[in-house]
Amino acid sequence: MEDVFDMSGTPPHGWMHVIFGGGPYGEDVGRCVPGPPASERIAVPLPKGGEFAYQLVTVGSCSAPDNPIAVCNETGPAPEPPLPELEKSWLNRRARQ
Repeated sequence: MEDVFDMSGTPPHGWMHVIFGGGPYGEDVGRCVPGPPASERIAVPLPKGGEFAYQLVTVGSCSAPDNPIAVCNETGPAPEPPLPELEKSWLNRRARQ
């Protein structure tokens, strides 16, 4: 996910506003995510590396039905994806050398 902020009240085309419930982005105002539709799970980058995951709760609108807002709750640090077997063998071979 890219860092997209919108302070004009209308998100850029292909993006929608999001409210994050807690976590590192819980205080951000004006943050946008790709959509609609919003992803069920949103992984946001952390400043020191890695990602933090949020789970979609609902999508609604405060005033304009054509300007949906996603509401997400924190789920915590996103685990590293498992390495494919081929990549594991390369890392093991490099460690043995």
